[in-house]
Amino acid sequence: MNRKIKRIFCGITAMALLASLSACASDDSSSTANESSDESAAETTRAREVIETEPVVETLSGFDLSEVEDSNSNVPDDFIYECEAEEGTLVDDATIMDSAFAGEYTGTGFAVLTSSSSVEFEIEFPAEGSYDITLVASADSEGTESSITIDGDALTTFTVDTTTFGENVASKVLIGEGTHTIGITPQSSPIYVDSITITPAEKIDSADYEVSNQLSNPNASEETQRLYNFLCDAYGKYIISGQYATDNTGLESREFIELYKEFEDYPAIMGLDLIELSPSRVEHGSSGGYDAITSAKDWWLNEGGIVTLCWHWNAPEPYIMKNGGAWWQGFYSEYTDIDLNAIMNGEDEEGYDLLVSDIDAIAEYLKELDDYHVPVLWRPLHEGGGDPEWNNPWFWWGSSGADAYVWLWQLMYDRLTNYHEINNLIWVWNGQNVDYYPGDEYVDILGYDVYADAGDYSSKKSYYDYTKSATTTNKIVAMTENGTMFDPDAAMNDGTRWSYFATWNGEFLLKDLQLPGEYTSMEMLQKIYTSDRVLTLSELPDLKNYPLDTEKYLEEHPDEASE
Repeated sequence: MNRKIKRIFCGITAMALLASLSACASDDSSSTANESSDESAAETTRAREVIETEPVVETLSGFDLSEVEDSNSNVPDDFIYECEAEEGTLVDDATIMDSAFAGEYTGTGFAVLTSSSSVEFEIEFPAEGSYDITLVASADSEGTESSITIDGDALTTFTVDTTTFGENVASKVLIGEGTHTIGITPQSSPIYVDSITITPAEKIDSADYEVSNQLSNPNASEETQRLYNFLCDAYGKYIISGQYATDNTGLESREFIELYKEFEDYPAIMGLDLIELSPSRVEHGSSGGYDAITSAKDWWLNEGGIVTLCWHWNAPEPYIMKNGGAWWQGFYSEYTDIDLNAIMNGEDEEGYDLLVSDIDAIAEYLKELDDYHVPVLWRPLHEGGGDPEWNNPWFWWGSSGADAYVWLWQLMYDRLTNYHEINNLIWVWNGQNVDYYPGDEYVDILGYDVYADAGDYSSKKSYYDYTKSATTTNKIVAMTENGTMFDPDAAMNDGTRWSYFATWNGEFLLKDLQLPGEYTSMEMLQKIYTSDRVLTLSELPDLKNYPLDTEKYLEEHPDEASE
C-alpha cells in the first residue's frame, strides 16, 4: 500500500499541474446495460467518420515464429543435490531450532528465517539449465512469499503454502554452470526451512502458450484481429517491451527520449492513461487529456507501435472529495464514497446513470481511435482487487467487492462493445485477484501489475501462475505494469513467459531525467533491450499487414514457412 501511494504521488508536482499522471498505483450485466440503451445518460455526440486505409497485403515481414530451444538439454538427468537446512550457512540473524511447532522435521533441526536473514548453500551445478528447487518448509500462514537468490542476487520468488513442514517448489529456475551460492530468504513474514533438494526440471511444454486467436468481440475490426493474432503467435516465443509515457506525451516523453538515446530504438508498446478525460476531472479544469489520443494515433499510424490504454477513472462528481481528499484524488477508495453494490442493486439509480454517462464520455475517444483504425490493448478497472494477500482494494472500482467489480466490468464491456459498437479493443483484465475475474467471454488477455523491490530481476513466476489460475482456458498473460524489470532469460527459461511488460513512468525508468532509474540497473536494461527474446519497436513485423490466419498464410507461402 505504501509503495502504491508512492507510485501514484510521484507524478504529482503541484496542484497547478492538476495532478499530472501518477503511477498506479456474479451478476450478468448484459440485460441491465441493454435496458439503459434507450435511456442513456449521455447520448453519443460525434458522428462516426471512418478513415480510409491502404489496401492490406499480408506479410510476416520475416518474423521468426520458430519455437524457443529448451535450455535444459545439457543438464544430466541423474543430477540431485540434497541438504539439511542446518548444514547450510546462516546469514545475519537466522537461527536453528529443534522444537516441533512447525511440524515434524528431519535431521537435527530447521532454519528460522526472517526478512533480514537467510540460509545459503554452496552448490556445484554440472551445466546451465533449468532446475527445480524443492524446499521442505512451513510458514505461519499459507501464501507466504519468499525469494531465492544466486550469488547474492535475486533469482526467483516462490510461495510457502504449508503451515507445517511440506514440499514447496520453485520450478524451472535458470542456473548457470559452475559453483553458485543459492540463498533462501522470506520477503516479509518468517519461514521455517527443514531441507533443500535440487533436481533437473521438466522440459517446458510449448502447448502451454497455445491460445485461441478469437477475440471476445466477434465484430472486432480487422486491424485489431491482426494485432491479436500477432500477440497469439508471439506468446511463449518473445516478450514484447513496453513503457508508459509521462503525461501522455508519447515520443516527447523523457522515457522514450532516453531509451532511444541509449538503444537507438523504442519499446514496442506505448502506455497511455485516459485519467484526465474523466468527466469529473474535466469539470474541475483538468487539461491535456486529449494528448493520450494524439499520442496513440501517432504511435500506431506513423510508428507502427502497439498502444495500451489504462483509465484511472476519477469517480463521478457527487462521490469525490471525501475524507479530506482533493478532486484529483477521486480514483482512490479512501477519498470517494461510491457504493457499487447500491448501484448494482438499483438502490442508487443516479449513480447508475452517472457511471453510464462517464463510460459514454470515454467511448467518444475510443470511437475516434477505432475510426482511425488504431487497435488498443484496453486495460480498464485495473488493480481492482488490490493485493490479494491483504484484500485491500485501493481504487474505488474494486472497493465494493468482487461481485460489484465483475458487474461494472460487464456493464462497461457491454456498453462499449454492443451499444457503442467500438471494435478496436483488446480487453486486458488485471484485477490482481482471481475472485474479480469477470469471465472468459469478457476478457482477451490476463495481466498482473508487479512492483518488486529494486534489483529484484526474478521472473515473478508466482504472480504469473496466480494470474493464469483465474481461468482454465489458455489465455495470454502479460505483466501489464511494472516497476523493476525482470531478467528475460530467467523468465523464458522457467516458463514465466509474460507476453509483454509495461514499465511505469518516472522513477521506475529514470533518475534525474536520465537512465537508469532507481529500480533497474543499466546492465539489466542493456540485457533486456538487446535480448533476442525481447521485441522492441524496430523488431515488430508490419502489424497493419500481419496475417489474420498464420497457419493458412504459411500454407499459401511455403517458402516463408521453411525460413
